[in-house]
Amino acid sequence: MGLEHCFHMRRAFIPVLAAIGLAGCATETATTPERSALLRDTGGVMTEGVAAYDVDHYVLRHEILPEEKAIAGSSTIHFIAKRPMETLELDFDGLFAIDAIEASGAPLAYSKTPEKLYITLPETMTPGDEGAVTVHYHGQPMEAKRAPWDGGFVWAKTPSGKPWIATAIQGEGCDVWYPCKDHPLGEPKNGFDLYFTVPAGLTAASNGVLYDVDELEDGRRTFHWRTQVSTNIYGVALNVAPYVLFESEYKSSNGTMTPLMFWAIEDHEEKARVLFDKEFPAIMEFFERHLGPYPWGQEKMGVAETPHLGMEHQTINAYGNEFRRDRFGFDWLLHHEFAHEWFGNLMSVSNNADMWLHEGTAAYMGPVFVKEVLGDAAADAQRYQTYFGIANCAAVAPRGEMSEEEVYQAEKGGPGGDIYGKGAWVLHSLRYAIGDDAFWTSIRRLLYDTDEPSKLKAPIEARFRTTDDFLAIVNDVTGKDYGWFFEVYLRQPHLPEISIRKNGSDIALSWVTPDDLPFPMPIPVSVNGSLKRIDMKDGKAVIKNGGSAKVQIDPMMSVLRQLHTSPTCEERQAAQAH
Repeated sequence: MGLEHCFHMRRAFIPVLAAIGLAGCATETATTPERSALLRDTGGVMTEGVAAYDVDHYVLRHEILPEEKAIAGSSTIHFIAKRPMETLELDFDGLFAIDAIEASGAPLAYSKTPEKLYITLPETMTPGDEGAVTVHYHGQPMEAKRAPWDGGFVWAKTPSGKPWIATAIQGEGCDVWYPCKDHPLGEPKNGFDLYFTVPAGLTAASNGVLYDVDELEDGRRTFHWRTQVSTNIYGVALNVAPYVLFESEYKSSNGTMTPLMFWAIEDHEEKARVLFDKEFPAIMEFFERHLGPYPWGQEKMGVAETPHLGMEHQTINAYGNEFRRDRFGFDWLLHHEFAHEWFGNLMSVSNNADMWLHEGTAAYMGPVFVKEVLGDAAADAQRYQTYFGIANCAAVAPRGEMSEEEVYQAEKGGPGGDIYGKGAWVLHSLRYAIGDDAFWTSIRRLLYDTDEPSKLKAPIEARFRTTDDFLAIVNDVTGKDYGWFFEVYLRQPHLPEISIRKNGSDIALSWVTPDDLPFPMPIPVSVNGSLKRIDMKDGKAVIKNGGSAKVQIDPMMSVLRQLHTSPTCEERQAAQAH
């Protein structure tokens, strides 16, 4: 969901348009009260140590201590060496006290910094070797000031005064919770085993399938959740509350009987029932019809009510929109976060600089849904209003590797909210350029690597993508090179403009682009009420005898371009300076 600046942009955009101690390893105390820039952020260029291995599986075992706002337990990382390794480098929060680090019961030496944990392995590993290290620790994790746009743990109370706990770690990363490879490519191929022990009367809802609930003598319960496939590294979540569970099933388009599950706090049982019955099946049907089968049908379509607004957590989306419907008649937050099960969880970016592939695509599905529910006028109104939130100050998909903070915070030079609004508009224009069939085929290939995803059976393999991957898919589907389209719209910040000039009885049209980039983008033109698609070969076209006709250029705004009614980036910045 992103950081503070981005989320303010998003809120403007989407509602209108989402324990042991081992000898030799002394227990440490936390000594780092301040949040370092590295700890607060996630992703970016990997160090050699972090790049030296792939993650296969995580096992988290934590007792949740609401009164202390603390956790205690262990995390085991199963990994595979990609190059010779003597040390395992993990990203980890320096605020936690480390009780011990071991492998197969034997203590391991280690050193730490406020952001890193360096563990000396029992022996040198060679490429292909598998290893597992367990870190035992305890402490008070970073507390979110305003989740989800300031992330961490949320320690709240329900209206009836009972503990209500959630995590939201997209921007801050997994290292504020457990030792990990804090990078989009740190997804564990074989998922997570998650053991959460909570006080009596509370439920722990998390990712994947609930394998077991262990009832302890003092009333505490340990919930064992397991994800069976690759799991988005920021999509892992803990939700604890006095939950009421709503359950049903949905037959997915590939025949999988998918559990539908909603954990709502007991205070909101009546409203939750209405949302669950009315909107869960409806949005499932919508997304499957346009995209393909729900990716995690063998696990669940899950949602947990949270004390913060929301976040896309794989099979356990966070929901805190208080059951409100927007002016377009549906719960935009539930809809948007569910889109991320495809755009973010099934298809994950391998580099944060391509985050528009998560956010822009998910945002685009909003007006598509509005058009189906309320028609063209509502969808067009929604889309037009979001146009004016586009800043155009930085490329939506800049080349090179970036951290999440660099992408989401425009003040640090990143695209910020444009990965939502402008990303959605780029897809709108691409659909016009290549046509409906080619557009949806390209989207499905981006997600599933096939034109017929309904033939895929659960579990469906997750995949990593880049902007260049999407371009290659579009080119293959259309049989044409759309590099010019991606270059103008995604690789540099400024929008193209169309020049309209009378030339005798004719009207001459030409695209004006930064650095004279080629842009043969066709555009719809209404001439005396007749709408035509005008090809712009070499970025130019002439409308014969248009001088005396009633001419409207792109009356339905099918093509993203700079309008005179919208300020440029430079004009916005000048206004802000005053």
